[in-house]
Amino acid sequence: MTKKSFVGKGQGFKSQIVLKGEFADNKLSEIQLISSNESQDIGEKALPKLITAANKNKSFQVDAVSGASRTSKGFNDALKEIENQLNGVEAETETTVKDGNYTVEVKSFKENQGLPGTGRALMNVTFKDNKITNIVVPEYTDTPVIGGMAFDLLKNKIIENQSTAVDVITSATVSSNAYLSGVAKAISKAEGNPQSFANRKIHKPAPKHKEIHTDVIAIGAGLTGFSAAIEAADEGAKVILLEAGQTYSSSTTRAQGFVMGADTDEQKRRGIKDSADDFYNDLMTVYGDEPNIEPKLLRKLANESADYISFLENQGIKWDKVVNIAPKKPRLTKRAHTIKGMGTTLIHALVDSAKAKGVDLRLGIKVDELIVEDGKVKGVKATTVDGDKLSIYASAVIVGTGSYTANMAKIKELNPKMTNIEVIVGNGDGSALNFFKQVNAKIINVPYLQFMYYFYGVSFGDKFPEAIPESPTLPNYDVLCVDGGGHRLVSEDDFTFEFTKRCWRNGYDEGYAVYGQKTAEKYPVMTELGLTKKTIHGKNFGYKEDNLEKLAKDVGINPDNLKETVSRYNILCEKGKDEDFHKNSKNMIKITAPFYILRMPQICTDGYTGAKINENGQVLDSTEKPVPGLYAAGSCADSGVMGIDYFGDGMSLLNCGVFGRAAAKDAVSKLNEN
Repeated sequence: MTKKSFVGKGQGFKSQIVLKGEFADNKLSEIQLISSNESQDIGEKALPKLITAANKNKSFQVDAVSGASRTSKGFNDALKEIENQLNGVEAETETTVKDGNYTVEVKSFKENQGLPGTGRALMNVTFKDNKITNIVVPEYTDTPVIGGMAFDLLKNKIIENQSTAVDVITSATVSSNAYLSGVAKAISKAEGNPQSFANRKIHKPAPKHKEIHTDVIAIGAGLTGFSAAIEAADEGAKVILLEAGQTYSSSTTRAQGFVMGADTDEQKRRGIKDSADDFYNDLMTVYGDEPNIEPKLLRKLANESADYISFLENQGIKWDKVVNIAPKKPRLTKRAHTIKGMGTTLIHALVDSAKAKGVDLRLGIKVDELIVEDGKVKGVKATTVDGDKLSIYASAVIVGTGSYTANMAKIKELNPKMTNIEVIVGNGDGSALNFFKQVNAKIINVPYLQFMYYFYGVSFGDKFPEAIPESPTLPNYDVLCVDGGGHRLVSEDDFTFEFTKRCWRNGYDEGYAVYGQKTAEKYPVMTELGLTKKTIHGKNFGYKEDNLEKLAKDVGINPDNLKETVSRYNILCEKGKDEDFHKNSKNMIKITAPFYILRMPQICTDGYTGAKINENGQVLDSTEKPVPGLYAAGSCADSGVMGIDYFGDGMSLLNCGVFGRAAAKDAVSKLNEN
């Protein structure tokens, strides 16, 4: 019996899928998965099914797994490569394309009100003498510092190698796949064979190891990392800022661009009266009953918010407006400083400032672990996107890698009660938790993500409602919102997290928006989406019925409770005064048949479980003593200043900035002591 084995590779959604085929007398005996790094909740779940199908059918082509088309294609491409090697077939790399410029349009990424959706990219691809000579993307819906950067990186790799067998850009997977599909469409349009370009192997040099020394390492190119790096550089330290992604794809980039601040010069210029004490008191009103909140940390945020706003101004930020987060106390004061261009503008300014101040900014470098010697953090071990290994030594490491909301396995482990997640828009792969575990840091476990119950779904695609019940940025106040028991909890024009807090504490994983025909006619797109789309869990998003009893049964609400709640609400509408929760009378629209109900699932933005820190941003160990050389700020260490009733847009970025700078100041002061 003659045994052979071959290794095949195919580009999946996020990573190269590497398979090994075992053969006996040229007959397939087993396909094994060697490596992959697909999305945890889709691609990685599909791969075992694909392997089972390949081994069962002894086939080099298997049916795609529903919802995992990119992963399935990469798997089949790897199988094809194995088959070609078995049969001694050289993959076709030659093709003829007609000279000229070809325009194609592909589906890409789009963000609306902080939510992911389907966008587009218009691409122009130029061919000359059977070569790709230029690729231009004149129009696209993704952000310039994510999609735009990814497009430039891919263009350079494709043209240099005359191959589309390039890796997708880490942190810009959707945009990368859209770009590669556009190039393939253009090759076909030029009467060439796209597979020939995909079959062209790209040589990668053997990995190297390098040792580097600096004063301070900041991990993560979001607001924490940049604030810390710039502050440390201002204090005279040598700083390296490491980012795992190849683009600036942190939560900061995708943020609305709000930063909270009290008693700021910008407020004074606009005639807004405010103080740090008033800010602190408002924060305590919101967070006072949260078990993890540390008042001293909230006090620091309030007291240093004005200075942080000035810090951002010194980096070139100009404010567009100063707005309130909600029309009612304790969020009534105008404190949210907004930026034109939102998070993209903010990141652009910070990148320029960091470079000007000598920060060594390195993208595409993933930190694998901390270097710990005698209980002290001495640096990090990291891997570049090309596979090189780095040992970087420093006196201090500041972790700003975000939470764990890009890691579905970690989400399920830490938040078992969150069973109805529809969308997650946060960042962070949970690597910070691994770093903290290395040093036995004290972890504050929070059993929920930062989330809201509101009407939005992945299935909406390129359609967007006119207004969204319980949205923090595009709210629809003209509906009645109830929990899973059919009870009204707050006024619909209260800030969304007021409803979230009460619905969650009542034990429900979903909220509901109820309205009648008059409101349906006012919001036709919202109503159409509700009646035609399904949630990620396969449930109808909305229902229309002639009576409330049927409506309640559609979503599992107690019919008597819902009828009683709607009856009471209609009485208040007739009075023109919300005696229960003080909703603005202009939004009190009586609910009459036919009746509508919309599901409001869990829309998640970040995680709270993370390290306990002190006022200097130092990570504390299990005995609550500082871990020498280790600091953290932002979403990996915010459980002391955040809770389920989130104060509002701008608080997370303020937290990143204040504690990122505090960490840098303390780290440099200790550096100078030494």
